[in-house]
Amino acid sequence: MHPLLRRGLAATAVTGLLTGLAAVPAQGQDAPLLAVDFGQLDGAPTYGAIGSLYGISEDGVPGDNLLDPLRMSSMAPKPTGGTQHPNGDANDVLAVLAEHDGGDAFVNLQDWYPDWPYKNPGIDAYLDELEAEVVPLMEASEHADRLVYVPFNEPNWIWYGRGGDYDGALARYLHDWDLAYERLREIAPDTPIAGPNESHYDARFMRDFMEHVVEAGTVPDVVTWHELSPDSLRYYANNEADYRALEAELGVEPRQININEYGNNRDFGMPGQMVQWAAMFEDTDALADMAYWTAAGGLSGNAPQTNVPNGGWWFLKTYSQMTGQTALVTPPQDNAIDTLQGIATYDEAKNQAQLLLGGGAGDTTVDLRNLDLGKKVTARVHEIAWTGNEGSSPAPQAVDQIALRPDRNGDASIELQDLDPMSAYWITLTPGTGRADTVDVPWSGTWEAENAAVTAGTVYNEGSAANPFGFPASGGKSVGSLNRADSRIDFTVDVPEAGTYDLTVTYGNTYGRDLAAGASPTEQFLTVNGGDPATVTYPSTMQWGSRGQVTVQVELEAGANTLALAKSHTEAGTAYGEAGIDKIDLTPSVVDTHTYPAVLARTEGDAEYRYGHHEGVKVNGDEQVVFDVYAPADGYYDIAADADGKGELTVLGPHGEAAAFKLEDEQTLALHEGVNRIALSARRGTLHVHDLTVTGDGGDEGFTRIAAADAELEGTAELTENTWASDEAAITGVGGGEGNTATLTVEADEAGPHLLLVHYANDERTGGHAYNTNIISRYAQFTVNGEAAATVPMRGTWSWNDFWSYPLIVDLEAGTNTIEIGNPGLRTDIGDREGRTADFDHFELAPLLN
Repeated sequence: MHPLLRRGLAATAVTGLLTGLAAVPAQGQDAPLLAVDFGQLDGAPTYGAIGSLYGISEDGVPGDNLLDPLRMSSMAPKPTGGTQHPNGDANDVLAVLAEHDGGDAFVNLQDWYPDWPYKNPGIDAYLDELEAEVVPLMEASEHADRLVYVPFNEPNWIWYGRGGDYDGALARYLHDWDLAYERLREIAPDTPIAGPNESHYDARFMRDFMEHVVEAGTVPDVVTWHELSPDSLRYYANNEADYRALEAELGVEPRQININEYGNNRDFGMPGQMVQWAAMFEDTDALADMAYWTAAGGLSGNAPQTNVPNGGWWFLKTYSQMTGQTALVTPPQDNAIDTLQGIATYDEAKNQAQLLLGGGAGDTTVDLRNLDLGKKVTARVHEIAWTGNEGSSPAPQAVDQIALRPDRNGDASIELQDLDPMSAYWITLTPGTGRADTVDVPWSGTWEAENAAVTAGTVYNEGSAANPFGFPASGGKSVGSLNRADSRIDFTVDVPEAGTYDLTVTYGNTYGRDLAAGASPTEQFLTVNGGDPATVTYPSTMQWGSRGQVTVQVELEAGANTLALAKSHTEAGTAYGEAGIDKIDLTPSVVDTHTYPAVLARTEGDAEYRYGHHEGVKVNGDEQVVFDVYAPADGYYDIAADADGKGELTVLGPHGEAAAFKLEDEQTLALHEGVNRIALSARRGTLHVHDLTVTGDGGDEGFTRIAAADAELEGTAELTENTWASDEAAITGVGGGEGNTATLTVEADEAGPHLLLVHYANDERTGGHAYNTNIISRYAQFTVNGEAAATVPMRGTWSWNDFWSYPLIVDLEAGTNTIEIGNPGLRTDIGDREGRTADFDHFELAPLLN
């Protein structure tokens, strides 16, 4: 991105958001208009779209660092002990929702059965199973007050398929609905019931259903249906209005609506798509759960690893921190597919307003009306970019800061240029000083694979409104079938000056699941301006369309350069496997620095917000400012807190751990890749926090490395050859009973909390499914010096040859310590968790505070 172009206007500011300097549109020139009226407020946000079907696979997947910042208004699991999928049990989800102050769990009761579509045992047998086995397990949970039972899932085609006999199918369903309703009321009288839960909204059926249940006295407590088509963006508002009119006509007290499956692969992980769904559900105060098309435990494609976010997660997180009351947003078009939409809030207590928008391309004007923040307002503009379903994403990138001067009515406007439809844009509005700091946005460039010179490859159309089950791709296309000896893509790129650049390749790994060796990373050869080839290694992805990102450094000349990614090279031989390429990005290689303003962070307690020259948040007592800090890689980072007063810095660990230190102006902390929670609080008196700056790129400097071969192995644990492990050997056979352990002996210079990084692989799966990838988390129990430290689920890594980093905070004594890893047996009451642990590559250990 180039430095931004501004034009001083009395009540208007202009920002160029993407590559290239665009001419500023003349005042009054037509551009799509998104209007926000802060004079029309409509209650607190529902955060409805943050729900997910099977988005939580067990307590710990995703990790607390990704779940704690989210307002999870609902989640949709299976019954505890159900066999439709190997994970996603209701009791686990209930515990997570309770821990993170979330909403309700909408349980698909028919997911008790293993087959898809469900085999029909007959209504009597089904209800007997609910009473004898299914419901008691969940009602025994201490968090059962969060349960909602959904007795039938998509009954318009499962068990009650209509074919040509609508009336007969309807009669059978209504008969069975009444029986299920009455039985559930008998065995769980206080648990709400939801339905009818059709695969789409059918106005004829909904009328027939509601008229019957009103007469029969079996009206559901929550009304549910699915919105699973791109056309839902066009028709949902009419569907919701039709249902509300039907309620009024029949005299039914308004029910909460839960759209317990919404969206497609082409939507999730892409901020520009997700904002469109969120806006329409927020407009109607509906709860909604993202559909389950991929693998459990990944928030429907928004959490690529246990604690690693993509751009979709940052959208959900940003949406979650919009507080106060929602404001009226009028988009350029209502009820249309793939158009600019937005959500806005005004928080009187914080004296700030926020706007999330996205889905549009090109230029737009944002009109702000009735803004009550004073005569001088600071507008910060951030971009939340798409990074692929499996690409790790940094925090939203600041692209401009603007000094607005609203008129006497509180009206002002912001003109945005070159919007990327894959991105969402976050605008925060706070009282200002009349001046705005210049935002230095580094240069970057993007080149699409389909526009490069392709040899022995094929251009494919990817996720779109016409292909909703396809995954997103930049520009809607990618290049694949690069599996021949002469397959290659030649990119001609142009950079402003000579130097070292970060080359990020957005790819899909197509290799391995049909091979005897299983899946694995794959390779290509990279050449720069015809130089010596270097090997680029791409970790496995869930599917070839579920794209990840890899970054390597290249030396480029000023001006034109040629970058080639190839299957083979005459001297280097043939690359292992096959990758498909979506695009490449280039940015200058610099040490990453990100500043998190306190007024935009999360707060715990009744904190005081201040603006102007002394902008910041004041906390005392138990109040905290919580920063969700992103680290691009494991390693040490410099943490600089701009704060006045005596304070305490607490690192909130991924499993409920907390390590507190005296707050200093500058400190060095060991962080793990992904999101790290850092809380600042007053040690005594009041702490005035202005911001937190994090600098670093990670790395192993200062970390102690423990190779797999250095561990003491007992029982069935052994060292096994693996060419993809860092030392070509991994520890296997840990767990599955007492005594099957791996023990690390480590030295600590000082007693205190240490960051332990466990590099592991896990590709256990179960059964086939029509479209879901049924990965299984493997559990590992860690003990430190003989004391239990943590028992954690380790999510699937897509292959036994792909090693991810798993973080733990452990307390060590000064001198020699032992860390034992095993799995002697866990929670057999609700499923088999006694098996082997993951495979282990190596371990890293470092004092949390350096």
